Amino acid sequence: MTKLGCFRPVLFGCLGILAIVVIGLIVVSLFAMKGIKSERVEDMELAAVAETVAELPGELGGVETMPPGRVVLELAQGEFYVHRGEPGEGVKVTARFDQEAYELADGLETLEDGSWIYRVSYKRTIPGLQAILQSVFGGNTDSRVDVYLPPDVPIALELHVEQGASEIELGGLWLTDAVLSVSKGGFDLQISEPLREPVERFVLEGSMGGVDVGGLGNASPRTLIVDWRMGGANIDLSGQWVRDCDASVTVNMGGMSVLVPRDVTLERVSGDDVDLEPASEETSQPVLRLRTKQKRGEIDVIRR
Repeated sequence: MTKLGCFRPVLFGCLGILAIVVIGLIVVSLFAMKGIKSERVEDMELAAVAETVAELPGELGGVETMPPGRVVLELAQGEFYVHRGEPGEGVKVTARFDQEAYELADGLETLEDGSWIYRVSYKRTIPGLQAILQSVFGGNTDSRVDVYLPPDVPIALELHVEQGASEIELGGLWLTDAVLSVSKGGFDLQISEPLREPVERFVLEGSMGGVDVGGLGNASPRTLIVDWRMGGANIDLSGQWVRDCDASVTVNMGGMSVLVPRDVTLERVSGDDVDLEPASEETSQPVLRLRTKQKRGEIDVIRR
């Protein structure tokens, strides 16, 4: 058998695979063009649920208010914004998107103790390649979701963002707990003014993206956990600290800068990474006990 004869099966196999790929691209392209023709970009507001939550009876601290609750946001493939809403309006969600390509859903669960859990999910319903091709062919692939949280209701917040861009403003809210996670996207978090009450726990974790955080001191968490992987992070702890904080900051395969204001006393917890000034035995300032851990990355602690 000639050399060409030996390679003929391999050659035919490669040509077959190439043909399958080309046919697949053609099929997806046809679906993409069909998707452009069937686009249905509309506004949507989840007002009914917001009104239901706002009407829940409750009394906390002698003041008539909504009972405490938990808001769970699971958002993917879009632009997402979280704002402080108006007192008395409850939770409100507005969105603009192609309803043939994305899905916005929510659900409200009330518990026996009067508390509630409100879940919002947003995701793409077409394959990623089809969405890319629709964009290439001139389709409207932009989507935006805005969430408004009431400042007069105690809320435990869970936010999960994947493959999207987020701008989050939590200043002035009444948070009891906050867990925020990001994957494959950009994340901007600001706490521009003190929360109504200091939050017990604040967790920020993410991977494969960049994050910029400002004013974390305005949350004055008792426990702060930041865990970032495969990306860059700027963490600004400035703000109105009103109590001590146990903070754990970790980076893996990335870089992180941590800005610590001068109006808190910085205490080194472990001998891992950076030289921090020890807390004095007597101080009127809040004490930030900072533990850092880095793996294949760097943490730069800055005092300002």
